Amino acid sequence: MSAEQALFDAYREWRRLARAGQKAISRRDWALLLECQTIVRKIQPTITNLRQQARDEWQRTNVDCSLKEKELQAMILEIKDLLESNQKLLLAARAGALSRRQKLEQAGRNLKRLQNSYASAYPAAWTSFS
Repeated sequence: MSAEQALFDAYREWRRLARAGQKAISRRDWALLLECQTIVRKIQPTITNLRQQARDEWQRTNVDCSLKEKELQAMILEIKDLLESNQKLLLAARAGALSRRQKLEQAGRNLKRLQNSYASAYPAAWTSFS
């Protein structure tokens, strides 16, 4: 496999993982999201190496480097857009979780007040009988 093909395959995998991350966020599947992010972190150094190898390959074979770079940039922009969308989804999910947490904390405070209002203010006059 050529360095170019491997590079484009790696970027396609990153794009696939970004889309899978988007679905994971929508489903609140944090384990899947973490798995996608872990795989992306692992392939990023490979992409860096492949990018240089592909450039060297293009120069050796007299390929129009600017055309190939434009193809790469288009793919990178698509991934960037997906990642920005994922970040917005994460921020919205976080805001929703914080809102639910605040409501639950308020409900807990309300229950505590109710419990205190129904608690006996005076101890029982007698504790046992014979």
